[in-house]
Amino acid sequence: MLTFFRETHNCGYMKTTLTISDDLFRQAKAYAALRGQTFGNLIEQSLRKVLLDSPSSRDSSKHWVQDLPRLSASAAADLDKAVNAPDFRTVEPEMWK
Repeated sequence: MLTFFRETHNCGYMKTTLTISDDLFRQAKAYAALRGQTFGNLIEQSLRKVLLDSPSSRDSSKHWVQDLPRLSASAAADLDKAVNAPDFRTVEPEMWK
């Protein structure tokens, strides 16, 4: 099991745990190092490529928002307030234990 933090530009930090074979990890780590990138960056780029290249992803990604339920004005205001709060992206270490 491998746990690492990955910084993203829009979402702050995401803690992720992967379970992959030792052999695959070594190959991926070496592949990333030879290209001057981090393992986390390689994983993120690989996932983006798989998701973008997926035919089902291309077909359904445009319409998924339409399937979401509509928020009331007060719920939308509450959500906006929460997302824009100064401590929204703060993650307490206890949460990851």
